[in-house]
Amino acid sequence: MIFEVTPDEIAALGDTDLRSLIGKLTEQEAIRNGASSAGVTYGGHQNAKDGGIDVRADTGVTKDKSFIPRAQTGYQVKAEDFARAKITAEMRPKGKLRPSISALAEQGGAYIIVSSGGSVSDTALKDRRRAMRDALEGDKNGSKLETYIYDHQRVTTCVNKTHGLSSWIKDRFWKTLS
Repeated sequence: MIFEVTPDEIAALGDTDLRSLIGKLTEQEAIRNGASSAGVTYGGHQNAKDGGIDVRADTGVTKDKSFIPRAQTGYQVKAEDFARAKITAEMRPKGKLRPSISALAEQGGAYIIVSSGGSVSDTALKDRRRAMRDALEGDKNGSKLETYIYDHQRVTTCVNKTHGLSSWIKDRFWKTLS
């Protein structure tokens, strides 16, 4: 279908556009779940210190199998392949769990790494999720935090279920080819 987004189009987005896409997708999902999009925050310079959270959803609403799995959800967005070593470095710079991730754990929230640079097999996905769980070791609330990896295939599936973002993505994709 002409308006369906492909994984290649998601993978072609740079960091700034990918973060904007995840922010827009999170806003739309909040509304679809009966919450206000006002609880979704993102923006600023892509390389600004963000404490490990590029997009935050503070919606007070959760729905099973939603793009926003918990009322408090933080997304770290990377337009690159994000394997085990990078996950550990992102979540535990200098060996210490980021305070923003620890706070999400304390709230019983979710932390999601969106990595558009690779499509992960089941084995790789399990390894990366295990890396996220390992990074939480020692945090008293680590077991309360849901962790996810969304690769470009998962983002594509979510975008294609959400109306209104396809043309925005296609516009950015074609600009990368120019």
